[in-house]
Amino acid sequence: MGASVAAVAGGDRLEAGVGSILGALAGEMDLAGETCLKLDALVGEIMAALPPAQRAQMTEGMHLVDLLSQQLHGLSAFARRMGGVVGDEVRAPVDDAIAGLTLGALAARMAQALGGETATAVEAADDAGDLDLF
Repeated sequence: MGASVAAVAGGDRLEAGVGSILGALAGEMDLAGETCLKLDALVGEIMAALPPAQRAQMTEGMHLVDLLSQQLHGLSAFARRMGGVVGDEVRAPVDDAIAGLTLGALAARMAQALGGETATAVEAADDAGDLDLF
């Protein structure tokens, strides 16, 4: 389903069809689920070098990462199906929601998925922040 986006009459607010919003959200959940699978593989590689007692603890962690991945993929499928049911007849403003995202790359992907490079979407992505690494 392609994004259905328009500027609200009389202003520069960005709005999108709810089906498109749910589709963009589903795509982001799929991406997060794929990241979980990469983490699971990395933890599996590290486990080989650990003593048996620590492997048992890491196995529990791997199960949690796998569960998280399954939950994200399940929610993604649900959002995608709901987006197909609702369609784009119902519309909602998205610029404030995009501006509230704390990861700049996430905000930029959502803005692009929900309408491309409008001034409002680009400003929201620029102000949305960066990844915090510990």
